[in-house]
Amino acid sequence: MSLTNVKHTYTDTEQWNTYIHEKFCEEVNKNPELKELRDFVEQNAFGFGERSFYWMWKIIVDEMPKEFTFLEIGVFRGQTTTLIQLLAKQAGKKVKVYGVTPQDATDGHWDSDYPMDLFTLEKKFNVPHLNIFRGLSTNPEIIQEVSQLKFDIVYIDGGHTYEVIKSDLEVYPKLTKDFLVVDDCANRFKIPFGMFAGIESVSNAVDEVLPPFGNKLNFDYLFNVVHNRIWRINNGKG
Repeated sequence: MSLTNVKHTYTDTEQWNTYIHEKFCEEVNKNPELKELRDFVEQNAFGFGERSFYWMWKIIVDEMPKEFTFLEIGVFRGQTTTLIQLLAKQAGKKVKVYGVTPQDATDGHWDSDYPMDLFTLEKKFNVPHLNIFRGLSTNPEIIQEVSQLKFDIVYIDGGHTYEVIKSDLEVYPKLTKDFLVVDDCANRFKIPFGMFAGIESVSNAVDEVLPPFGNKLNFDYLFNVVHNRIWRINNGKG
């Protein structure tokens, strides 16, 4: 199932949201490396989100060129950055992964040795060391440094207050050459009972500027997988 296939079948219904979540979970469980990573994450509290997100990232990585770049805002303990590197390896591609993250208990996270957490995943799953911009995504010095770069994929999953996500949406979408993904922002969608739709403050900020509700940023909306939503930059090529 390719990204194009998913986009063409997408409808915002409880049935579709259930189907795509369950189908993606099945595909993850049939891939030994992806299943091993997700099982480890769940058993050791190394991250949140849904198992189905792994296959969402797989079909995005499939769209990437042989060499690409990825930026995550809010790395936490390294689940997604490790996943992106595993997927690139499986696809025979090279990726340079960057993260903006405080690596401390900021924003309500529990205390942990975050550098050691990343090292643990790097060693266990044999992926390269992550390029970290250590600090808050709203820090002017961090913004200035990161803004010198461009990325093929930008993933926003940092602070979850309205003010922080609004700031992140003013800065980081401008840095992507292709895909934008935002977590925790599907509260206005038909997410079935029992699935996590997101955080109202995040959804409100996203819906102000990004389609299908807002139109202040130059992106085409593709689809959601539970509470992750995916856009692609509109480059005028159709």
